[in-house]
Amino acid sequence: MKHRKWLGLALAACTFLTPLGVVQAGGEPAEVAEDFEPTEGAPLGTIAVDPSLRSFGLYKKVNQYESMKDGKIMFRQTWPELRLADGDGRSMLGSKNFPKLATALKAYNDSVYQEAIREQSSGREEALRDWQERKKSGYADSFNGHSNERDLIVKRADSLILSFVETQWTYTGGAHGGQMYRGVNFDTSTGERLSLYQVFPDGEMLVETIIAKLYEENKQGTFFDSMEATVADQIIHDKASWVIGPRGVTFYFNQYEIAAYAAGTITTTIMFDERPGLFNEKYKIGPASYCEELTTYPTDTVSLYDDGAGKADSITAFVDGDTLNIILNGKNVYSGPFVGGSKITPVFVHTGGGSNFLYVDYGYASPQMGVGRQMDVFRLDSGKATFVHTSPYSFQRTFDQTKTSEQWIGQWIMTDPYEFNIDEPYFSATGESKTYTVQIGEEGFPTFG
Repeated sequence: MKHRKWLGLALAACTFLTPLGVVQAGGEPAEVAEDFEPTEGAPLGTIAVDPSLRSFGLYKKVNQYESMKDGKIMFRQTWPELRLADGDGRSMLGSKNFPKLATALKAYNDSVYQEAIREQSSGREEALRDWQERKKSGYADSFNGHSNERDLIVKRADSLILSFVETQWTYTGGAHGGQMYRGVNFDTSTGERLSLYQVFPDGEMLVETIIAKLYEENKQGTFFDSMEATVADQIIHDKASWVIGPRGVTFYFNQYEIAAYAAGTITTTIMFDERPGLFNEKYKIGPASYCEELTTYPTDTVSLYDDGAGKADSITAFVDGDTLNIILNGKNVYSGPFVGGSKITPVFVHTGGGSNFLYVDYGYASPQMGVGRQMDVFRLDSGKATFVHTSPYSFQRTFDQTKTSEQWIGQWIMTDPYEFNIDEPYFSATGESKTYTVQIGEEGFPTFG
């Protein structure tokens, strides 16, 4: 490595600050419902899969806030809350199964709320100053409302791990905004927020692995000269952003951290089967069947086939104009007409039988179709994506918000192919949509009963 000396200096400087060893996290995954029968999974052996890991239901509430002045939006803000989906479903696991996780999520939501309130105050003031200065200088037309939009994307939710990535988009009046990703990882049974060293006992080996993968996966000249030292510092001091997915761990390096703004957020994923010796034994397994929310950028890493080879597959879904595109392993495998907007919720689905699907949830509005929500389902195979079905349901919930002064969006998180919640968007006179608990059918679309 061309900057190996910086890696050595960073590691040497950190030796006395953070231990490279870790005590094994104790305890087994929490017990699940007595009537639970594990789904038939991929064959065990060298594959890091455990059919007994059971997913649990989640519900997300995204709060919205806008500040107005002179008929213009000065400042817009969103922030999420994540909750266990109690009481919704036939046997869906929830707070009674994971009480410590429920308590931990409440504390997490409280901290996000407090941070949002602080940002709300400063964001309003900064936006108002920008607006007044532009008006005074004769550039009022150039003003765009400031933003601080937070959300979260759930990467894994089972009886061992809850892992999600926080997203934050900020715009404060400059030439462009900024996107940031931050990983959050909980041990489901204990409710403990996991440190990097509970998952990776050998910090020095982890640093070397990440740096090697970054060079391998990116073009020459992508990185700052300080990249190796930055990676070493983030890992050794447990400041890195990472999430534990169903088949491996992904690291996020945000804009300006190891490369210029134009390079965007850079990620790399270490699959459990790729480097099994790197991981703590407890955390190097995943469920046989699962659902994983995807980002529309950057590309996500999944595993279509549990063959024990540690092979990673890259996937992303995005909208360009009126076309939906699905990119699989760098190849555009689907490009078709799309009636929704650019804001989509894509979910990768892997069944215990080894089938793979992509759910794309979205809203639409047109003179021909009216206003509503629906989801498209695609079957994923090696090198192709096949459209299966459009389902007139959505993960998003609709409430009669005339009953409250709050502004927010509710959304079910799809975590288990064999039990998940969807809403019928054509809601009744009560102003609220109706929820159904469904499972994935053989062809991939939701089935009832």
